[in-house]
Amino acid sequence: MSQNLILLSRVRCDRLRPCSNCSSRGLGSSCVYTNIITSDVSSPAQAAPPGRLQVPATNMKDRINRLEGLVLELMYQTEPSPRESPMGDLPHVTPDQRSRSDWSDPRENFERATVMEYETQHDVSSSPSDYGSFRTPETGVNYVSSSHWAAVLDSITDLRDHMSREEEAHPRGLDPVRPTASFPKPQLLYSCTMHETSASILKSLPPRLTVDRLVSRYFNIIDIAPGIVHSGQFLREYEEFWKAPHDAPILWVGILFSIMCLSTQFQQAFSRTAGFPPTLGHSRKASQVGDSQALVETYKENAIQCLLLGHYTKGGPYVLETLILYFLIENFHLKDMEIGIWVLVGNIVQIAIHMGYHRDAKHFPSIPPFPGEMRRRVWAMIVQLDFSVSTQLGLPRLIKKSDTDTAEPRNLNDSDFDEATPTLPNSKPETEVTPTLYVLAKLRLLSVGAKVADVSTEPQPRSYAEILMLDQQINEAGNTLPSSLKWTGLASSLNVPSQIMIQRIWLEVSIQQLKIVLHRKFLQPSCLHRQYDRSRSACLDAAMQILELQRLVDEETQEEGLLYQSRWRVSSAFINDFLLATSVLCFYVQTHNREKDTHVGSLRDPEVELVDMDRIRDLLRTSQTIWSRQSANSREARKAVAALNYILDNSRLRPDLHTSEDVSPSAVPATAVSYFPGYPDFTSNYDLPNMVLGSTIEGMTWPIFTANMNDDVEQWLGGTGSQQMDMTL
Repeated sequence: MSQNLILLSRVRCDRLRPCSNCSSRGLGSSCVYTNIITSDVSSPAQAAPPGRLQVPATNMKDRINRLEGLVLELMYQTEPSPRESPMGDLPHVTPDQRSRSDWSDPRENFERATVMEYETQHDVSSSPSDYGSFRTPETGVNYVSSSHWAAVLDSITDLRDHMSREEEAHPRGLDPVRPTASFPKPQLLYSCTMHETSASILKSLPPRLTVDRLVSRYFNIIDIAPGIVHSGQFLREYEEFWKAPHDAPILWVGILFSIMCLSTQFQQAFSRTAGFPPTLGHSRKASQVGDSQALVETYKENAIQCLLLGHYTKGGPYVLETLILYFLIENFHLKDMEIGIWVLVGNIVQIAIHMGYHRDAKHFPSIPPFPGEMRRRVWAMIVQLDFSVSTQLGLPRLIKKSDTDTAEPRNLNDSDFDEATPTLPNSKPETEVTPTLYVLAKLRLLSVGAKVADVSTEPQPRSYAEILMLDQQINEAGNTLPSSLKWTGLASSLNVPSQIMIQRIWLEVSIQQLKIVLHRKFLQPSCLHRQYDRSRSACLDAAMQILELQRLVDEETQEEGLLYQSRWRVSSAFINDFLLATSVLCFYVQTHNREKDTHVGSLRDPEVELVDMDRIRDLLRTSQTIWSRQSANSREARKAVAALNYILDNSRLRPDLHTSEDVSPSAVPATAVSYFPGYPDFTSNYDLPNMVLGSTIEGMTWPIFTANMNDDVEQWLGGTGSQQMDMTL
């Protein structure tokens, strides 16, 4: 098929009647021009130059439909190349073994071939979107894997680039979210010079009373990344520091400034919506502290200078702890992930491996019990950061399980061991909540999550039996979570602190996210056979559960809500998974409509609905409201609003999705509607419901979201994802 397509693409038509190409093949009587040129092409003066045929955008639908039919015919005229199947004992039926009369109608042929392949138990074939999405916008080269939420949206428009070439280019405007003068993140990667000395850094410290309050807030209120800094050890070193500040290692000073910066950022988060008690930190008097953002920048810059002065790339004591805390600083208020953050994680991973953190301390007798356990805690944190950032950006993980044997940290409080402990105590039972218990629970999910991530990023498809086995492992990992961290509903969480409730919700969202990534492929048109209904239902149910939790979190983080005091943790912890769930349901609504129009759903019982479409529509409308409120500060939220605005408006045009609860574009903020600069309304200039793009691999046609989105590929598949850092660390 590919050879035939290449030959077709090289043919040049001279637009004669009949054309020279048909005449040379003896096909002059069958030479017919498609009705896509309004002018009389028989006139040489009006004929389009060879190779420069201009196709009106209004006829693009017909052109792509014809292209789809041609490809389908070629698909079944060419014998597919054999490929190995994990179930190799089953016979492979080739086209030559079937009657040629079976290939009369392309659509019937597609359905029949799909059923025959399912009956022979072959693996699910790959489509281009399964290999991820690759784009080259003005800002650079970007790639995301098929498990990324943006790739899910992109899979609806496999021929978007072709459409983009047909449309007249529109100038790009400035991104209203990102200030033009903003400095790229992380700042550490762009700090080329050491313009401070140890003495000048120490001189910039505020009075001890202020530092005491900031340190106390970090250990007693914020509780970010518990365990990487042992509270008892740090406080002892803290006392020694004030006795002789100039004798302290510069990288330990970096930890101190990082803690001060995080505490100030925490105060900022509260001060924006509700006053924060000044007794817990800086006084609000401008004469004493000045602008809080200036303090954050000062503390962050000092932490960076400490890393540079300490030659952090060489490793050593306090390096990884300072880097991890600095990582959290850069992510605290970050709404849209920067690719540089992933590079920073890569640096942290490389330095940790250089220092041997990927090998358990038990292999080295020279490492005492206390530093050995602290190494396990730090490595566990690095593994989580790697998994979190890599998956949210749709990129492969940097740490492979086969490369490390570091044991999990024990379920211990800081008070259970210190530098003088000769032998580590046994791990506490999981019924006893410690700061480390949540880390252990996440590692349990990451163990199976790593396998799911590998399946989603590997170019070769896995057998369906392996998919079901992984699904079972996800369920088992969820069942083995500590009872104190299992989400069983809001009613059973009324007697726990808001932080524990957030942790429960986050773990539940993570479980459902893994199910989406594992089963998303089976929402594709090539997987409509009833054999895969289990995967389709699992994926859709997981997406709906995530959006239910999005609604719950949004409600309870409002004033007087159960999560109001922990709302700062939510702002940057859930966005990526909420986006993934939103995009999956948008994808399903589109394919569900197209499935009914084309009757491809005949591969399974058309009377059986996998999910309640009314429920999906209601969840998407609620999600649209939530994303709209966040769109002023997040590009990714604006993308979600753009997709939902089109999906919900388009669904009103279909009788099967019509309800009285119409969502008008006016319900969406103007900043969201004009997400693509230069367009006051990205549904006004295009006939979106009737514009289709062909997916030649799957033999389907897919409605696109909006033609305007073609002009800015980076807005859909840019190197930025949405912030997913788990601030409940």
